[in-house]
Amino acid sequence: MADIAPGSTVNVKIVKTPTNASARKTLVRILSKDAEVIAENKRLKKVRKTNQTHSPRGGRWRVWEGRLPKQHPVEGKLGEAGTVLASPDVLTDLKSVERFVEVSAA
Repeated sequence: MADIAPGSTVNVKIVKTPTNASARKTLVRILSKDAEVIAENKRLKKVRKTNQTHSPRGGRWRVWEGRLPKQHPVEGKLGEAGTVLASPDVLTDLKSVERFVEVSAA
């Protein structure tokens, strides 16, 4: 971890199941910065927008919108991996969960 310079690209892989919820959330936040995950989130957002249902409810000015729940492509489970930019905030997060991840230069 100490040899990774800020601004470089790193591969992050979860090698141990997180033992607490805060570590899992941190791992999800880190892995959500991967380009493939960002693209998948954009695609899912578009799907949710196209599948909204609108129906008048209680008059013509109040419209009830039915939306699909958000799907999460990253869950912080064992074996998930991603490539992220090692910004200072990401390096701080990686240091806090270093016992659960394997970090290597990309």
